Amino acid sequence: MDASIQSVLLNVADLEKSITFYRGVFDFPVVSQRERAAALLVNEHNRRQVILLREVGASALHSGRGTIGPRLLAFELSSPEELELIEQGLQQRHALLRHERTETYEAVLGVDPDRIEISAASSLTGTPISNEDWHAINGSVFAID
Repeated sequence: MDASIQSVLLNVADLEKSITFYRGVFDFPVVSQRERAAALLVNEHNRRQVILLREVGASALHSGRGTIGPRLLAFELSSPEELELIEQGLQQRHALLRHERTETYEAVLGVDPDRIEISAASSLTGTPISNEDWHAINGSVFAID
């Protein structure tokens, strides 16, 4: 099977604030927007991948920690230089939680305006992060509260 994630839907408190964050940190362009929803393009190389943002308002039940549902939105970048740009964008927004490095890849963990945890990682080998890197789930999985 050759599958990829097509889209992920995030309920957000403030649509414009979330668009500004994802455009500012990741440079994801808005491909569609109407009323209280927007689609941001993540990747269009083989198949289109988008983040869908749907404004539910600040009084909605908060997502994330301690709830059933997505805990983390993670991206793999093509170079450590791109990762450095993402880390800088998170730092500028006081949204960086931590930076991790293994022998073969490094990653940053941050939060978006609604405290949804986001991660970006890049291989240090010049090739995509390998299947072997996923064979040993490290403590970082349990560090995501």
